[in-house]
Amino acid sequence: MSSQALRSRHLRLLAVFTALSHVATALLLYFSARLPLFDSAPRTLLPPPQFPSFTSALLRWDTFHFAAIAEHGYAYEHQWAFFPGTPFLVRAVAYLFRPIDTVALLRAGALAGLACSLASPYTLYDLTRQLFPRSPSFAFLAALLSLLPLSPTTLYFAAYAEPAFTLLSYKGMLACARKQHLRASLYFALAASFRSNGILLAMYVPWDIIVEPFLKARRLPAPGPLFRAAAYTALPLVPSLAHQYTAYRLFCHTPAPVLPDWCTRTLPSIYTHVQRTYWRGNGFLAYWTLAQLPNILLALPVLVLLLWWALRTLIDIFTRQEQYTLAPHALHTAALALTLLFAAHTQIALRLAPSLPATCWAGASLLTQPATARIGRAWVAWSVVWGAVSIVLWATGLPPA
Repeated sequence: MSSQALRSRHLRLLAVFTALSHVATALLLYFSARLPLFDSAPRTLLPPPQFPSFTSALLRWDTFHFAAIAEHGYAYEHQWAFFPGTPFLVRAVAYLFRPIDTVALLRAGALAGLACSLASPYTLYDLTRQLFPRSPSFAFLAALLSLLPLSPTTLYFAAYAEPAFTLLSYKGMLACARKQHLRASLYFALAASFRSNGILLAMYVPWDIIVEPFLKARRLPAPGPLFRAAAYTALPLVPSLAHQYTAYRLFCHTPAPVLPDWCTRTLPSIYTHVQRTYWRGNGFLAYWTLAQLPNILLALPVLVLLLWWALRTLIDIFTRQEQYTLAPHALHTAALALTLLFAAHTQIALRLAPSLPATCWAGASLLTQPATARIGRAWVAWSVVWGAVSIVLWATGLPPA
């Protein structure tokens, strides 16, 4: 079978399994919405006829913040922890559901999330085939594993940052693998407008233009590539800098008699201030308390998987002196996994892991190696069980989310 014919066959099968994954998630979420709510806050924003319904089940956790920003803008200090990509996208799609109110915004978020999550497996398939050209079946398996996310609701239907962030990250990585560096940087910049950790994506293009050629040729690059690398690296940093600067102008350039204390810091950052003030537990080992042990343990399987893949990949690269193109993925994976483990609310790894292709590559590696196949099957079983449980927990307003 030719490569193109095999790709077409894989994509047809992937379309079937993608549809099944989304339908199963939607059905479980719909029926879980009929369970008693642990937190009645959604009822204060939605009219009584909305309960119980699929739409009402989407108003949980950070959706409150994203919907409020989309409807009213950044009205409160704590909202600046959320980047503007999601509110902008949700409000833009909400024009299809006028008038724009909470219900319209939730439906818009579901439509936007659905569109992104339907496209992501195909992009991951193409990215994997680009980086593992000898293993089409490995690419297909990795794409199938992406349909077992550890937080299906936030990746498929909720007005969250993860659906668009995951798709745009994949698109940028694929463009970079194809040496389309400007396009890659633009995708990474868009991704960074959805999540703060998008700044880590800035490393891919300079690695491809500067670091990898240096490791292969052992000579310094010419000024032209250096300039391009610097320019392309700056693009993914723009959304974060613009978000910070907008807040600085709003809060620190005012005639108020007393300015917020973060305005006078050497590096004034409202994001850091809000995280420290409203979301306690950020910072090195700050989250490592006995009360948070269950959340840490829930995220541990995926974090161990990611760190194992990153370490093994880096060892293979620097001992065999080959396949440098996987190095930025391994470094990105290790950096994010270590940050989540030691300096963040660790359970958010459950919804951030899909944005790392290494999550699926690691699972596929376990399944395709006889020595680790049993571990791979256990990983798949855990993903299915926890994914289903997380949908029920989400619908009833229970953590983690």
